[in-house]
Amino acid sequence: MPIASIRSRSASAGKRRIVTKRSHQVDQLDPLIREALSWITRLKSGEATLADAEQLIDWRGRSAAHESAFRDAVKCWRAIGQALATSRPAPASRRRRAPKSKARA
Repeated sequence: MPIASIRSRSASAGKRRIVTKRSHQVDQLDPLIREALSWITRLKSGEATLADAEQLIDWRGRSAAHESAFRDAVKCWRAIGQALATSRPAPASRRRRAPKSKARA
């Protein structure tokens, strides 16, 4: 599950394009944490099956490190959700009104 950062860079004719770049921070994550986050993403996708849930139970039961990684990933997921829920919404874009034209007499 690669995580990408998104940057806008101006292009010719004043147009903007989106450029994605793989974050090097993802490569530095503990492999078990990455796998645990992948499990959470799969379960939250709405497409998880009973077999997926059973496989996750097996994965968590492999070792204390797996269980710990999953718990850390859940904390991370919840913190992100709380941050998104409490952040202020982006201000609505303001449209410029056309200047009022003066009535001619």
